[in-house]
Amino acid sequence: MGLNAPLICHLCGQEHRAIRLEPGEKALCVRCDAVLAQGVRARSHTALVFAITGLALAWPAALLPFVSAGKFGAERISLLFTGVRILWNSGMRALAVLVLLCGGLLPLAYLVILAVLHAPTRLDRQKSCFRLLVRSANGLEHWAIPEVQVLAVLVAMIKLGSIVNVAIGSGFWCYCAMVFSLLIAQHTSRFNPTVPLSAAGATGAAVPL
Repeated sequence: MGLNAPLICHLCGQEHRAIRLEPGEKALCVRCDAVLAQGVRARSHTALVFAITGLALAWPAALLPFVSAGKFGAERISLLFTGVRILWNSGMRALAVLVLLCGGLLPLAYLVILAVLHAPTRLDRQKSCFRLLVRSANGLEHWAIPEVQVLAVLVAMIKLGSIVNVAIGSGFWCYCAMVFSLLIAQHTSRFNPTVPLSAAGATGAAVPL
């Protein structure tokens, strides 16, 4: 969005004249204090790089050993989605689906959308497909929470450490790196879902017309 285009508050409809923002600054509506735009701290391609990195790390995270546990010579190696299968077979199917979605499929979808939005050949912001992707990212931001699974694994390891010998596999470290890449891509995105669609990626602050 250029500086000549007005910023319209998505809450109260107040129109503002755009001026350039410094990195980290936010433009607030003069009437209701809603966030209209924010200055991007990172370079424009940072989100794209980390989104692609997260997608690349997702494959070894799913295929390599995640956690191994053993005692008295018997060892069991678990993969990323081993817990999902165990929950499903134990009758906790709703929980299994929730873990699969929030810890696996939705983070991947979120990374794909961020990569598409920041691709060198970007979509026209006026087209419905662009708006759909931004709105999808807005929803996935709240449901793609792989960091919760990382914390759950760490808590389980602390509790099981006194009973069996627990070792972290390379898949777990790849998963942690994927989570880190997703968080960086999300917070450096020029199409930050927390910014209204009318001002997404804008470089202007709000001054009342």
